[in-house]
Amino acid sequence: MKGLFAQSLVFLCALCLFVSPAVAASNDAIQTPSQFLGFEVGADRKLADYHQIVSYFKYLASKSSRIQVENMGPTTLNNEFIIAAISTKENLQNKAKYQEIAHKLADPRGRSQDEINSLVHQAKVILLVTCNIHSTEIASSQMAMEWAHALVTADDPETVRRLSNVILLVVPSLNPDGQIMVTDWYRKYVGTKYEGGRMPWLYHPYVGHDDNRDWYMLTQKETQAMTRTAYKEWYPQIWLDEHQMGSSGPRLFVPPYTDPIANSVSPLMWRGINVIGSTMAWRLEQQHKSGVVYGYIYDQYWPGATEGTPQFKNIFGLLTEAASARVATPVTLPATDLSGGGKGLAEYMKTANFPNPWPGGTWRLRDIMDYERIASDAILETASYHHDDFLSGTAEMAQEQIADGKPNEYWTIHRDQRDPITAAKLAHLLDAHGAEVRVSSDGKEFLIPTAQPYSRFVGELLGRQRYPKVRVAPGQPILRPYDVTAWSLPLLMGVDVSKEVVPESETRGARLIRDSDWPEGKVIGGSPAYAVTPEVNNSTRLLNAALKAKDSVVVARQGFNQGGVQYPPGTLLIQPADNLKDLAAKYHVTVHGLDPKPSVSTAPLKEVRVGLYKAWTGSMDEGWTRWLLEQYDFNYKNLDNKTIKAGNLNSSFDAIILPDMEKNAIVEGRPRPQDGGPPSYFEEMPPEYAGGIGKEGVKALKDFVENGGTLIALASSGELPIEEFNLPVRNVLARVRPDDFSSPGSLLQLHVDPNNPVGYGMPEDVAAFVNEPIAYQTEIPAEDIDRSVLAWYPTDSEDILLSGWINGADRLAHRAAAVTLTDGKGKVVLFGFRVQNRAQTEATFKMLFNAIQWAGME
Repeated sequence: MKGLFAQSLVFLCALCLFVSPAVAASNDAIQTPSQFLGFEVGADRKLADYHQIVSYFKYLASKSSRIQVENMGPTTLNNEFIIAAISTKENLQNKAKYQEIAHKLADPRGRSQDEINSLVHQAKVILLVTCNIHSTEIASSQMAMEWAHALVTADDPETVRRLSNVILLVVPSLNPDGQIMVTDWYRKYVGTKYEGGRMPWLYHPYVGHDDNRDWYMLTQKETQAMTRTAYKEWYPQIWLDEHQMGSSGPRLFVPPYTDPIANSVSPLMWRGINVIGSTMAWRLEQQHKSGVVYGYIYDQYWPGATEGTPQFKNIFGLLTEAASARVATPVTLPATDLSGGGKGLAEYMKTANFPNPWPGGTWRLRDIMDYERIASDAILETASYHHDDFLSGTAEMAQEQIADGKPNEYWTIHRDQRDPITAAKLAHLLDAHGAEVRVSSDGKEFLIPTAQPYSRFVGELLGRQRYPKVRVAPGQPILRPYDVTAWSLPLLMGVDVSKEVVPESETRGARLIRDSDWPEGKVIGGSPAYAVTPEVNNSTRLLNAALKAKDSVVVARQGFNQGGVQYPPGTLLIQPADNLKDLAAKYHVTVHGLDPKPSVSTAPLKEVRVGLYKAWTGSMDEGWTRWLLEQYDFNYKNLDNKTIKAGNLNSSFDAIILPDMEKNAIVEGRPRPQDGGPPSYFEEMPPEYAGGIGKEGVKALKDFVENGGTLIALASSGELPIEEFNLPVRNVLARVRPDDFSSPGSLLQLHVDPNNPVGYGMPEDVAAFVNEPIAYQTEIPAEDIDRSVLAWYPTDSEDILLSGWINGADRLAHRAAAVTLTDGKGKVVLFGFRVQNRAQTEATFKMLFNAIQWAGME
């Protein structure tokens, strides 16, 4: 203890020296952020937008040899996406050397321990700090400028030592587009009653808050770029992601995390994270920053967040969460407004993990920046001081993962399967993550060796999950997850994957995967008709392109056999067209010539005009759906409240999609009171963004269906047509208590009717992503309504769970999960599960696409 105390005094003195005015005075030539921007950064109601932040970082790079700025972009909206490398001049001049050393430590296969030790002594710790992925959590984007200025201008021995040992990578915003949106919106309403309020749209162009749910699927440009930079260019040993949380609890969360934690992550990971988090808390306490908590709310079981995915890849991944202001507007909280709640802090009181509660008062943007700055300095200090520990720890954890595998053991993805394009997509996704993926010498398989540094990461994504039953005490309920409990990519994507021992004779000629390793799209034969089978998702892209080109396309209502080949219901039959060969090649689809033209009942298809409801409450499900519609080339437009209320929807749309939103949010524009209680406080919006579709909108949607339109209701939005259209369907779990039923993002078994037009191309059994209490019971309808059960749960509740965790599976047994109805001339489709959840559930995309195409069947 004595040595440790003396050591801490040295660091504390160095920290004081680091922030001393004398140091800043020696670098007057380099302007502070406030001087450069012309206003006090961190002041109440003042924000630098992303363009200004980029300008300042580029200014620093033009003035100092300690910083280099690179563009990882572009972003979704074509903004720059910068990362700044900060270190000594010598380190930055030799950054390629240190990147290569980091790569060797991240993948130590074939290296002796002596060589690894030598690399550790030569290496620099690469510390990645990412800020502001959630755009309203804006303080870190402001703090990043001040921190960068301090590091490039200070010349005290402690700063020099830290930068000599560490190459710091700073991303001032992981969501530049959203940072610009939030700043513009905030500035517009400063001085009004809407100051600091929420925007009426998502703060990422497509996915809003879910941009921090995309780290294993990599659908968005920002996660793709950051993943490439981290795992294929820099190979950091430590990654800190800085966030904000609600306003009424602790002031800052730092690790250690709470339970549960991922079983497949090395114990060394948690020990290293705890060292860093404890140092953060210590430094904050030394500087009299109260309200710091650890072991609170934030678990590390799920690999989908910024700091979570790296942990499976041997990178010490940390999260901080600061209490929020109202963007840049102060909030005042009396002691009576402060509360605990959630895992790790049942009551707002002094506890072992919360020894110095914040007493209440006014909380400002500047306060958040100060807490974050101290925590950021602490991680740089720890990375520098424990240089060898973190570098050797990374190599040691990689060696553990390599040892888990066997020399001739591989995860195998056969290319010849139901949807070979999606199978290839899975292989390319693993490659994008930095995992080793090979193609067999005969080209028939993707091979992912188990003896590699990301072995456990690959196993986590390709295996199935069983949520751990962690309890705070015997007899108590298990601790609930922070996010979802299932992420098995073979189940999510509908791809067959197996773990096999492959003889060396079959792997000797295997090569690394290439960008060109996709199925060859081609037209086989020539004839009066061409067939595209419906099993592959990309058949939808080909269909939409063909319809846009005015090609003649019909769909087979039944299966048929021709030339010894069985074609399923839903097979597309396309008349000869000049563009067919190009479309097949572009979308990697095999097109079969049929001669003679098959004699089978068909329905002509037309291009469907899709309307996607977009509420002013900012629905992430709407954003994900919009992104998916664009990826598959649907002809869609957003529908707002005003457009729906105006009626006459059939003149512009054939199908309308309601995203996963509860009925009250759609109709009234606000959540319904919980359990019959009084309405909760709901912040007013500017008049043009207030309210929902109202009774007029409900009538307009009903008229739309009665006049021949197709309404597609996703998950909880099905409540609206069930209640307002008098449909012979009810949700038997509508009033269930959470203690009686819970499926917190699990993959459940469904049976599907592939003869239903919405089930065309689907297997008879599929995994569905379920996170809401929805199970349908249909009833005998009136004469003008027909209903069909599209998908249903198994009769035996023991067969329902495939991956994750569920409580009350018996309540789903033999219940309908999706229902199609015809109501006069119109149609309604009810999906009681997340058919396109976060653009991850490729196995069930086809049902959504079919529902849209059903509207175009003449």
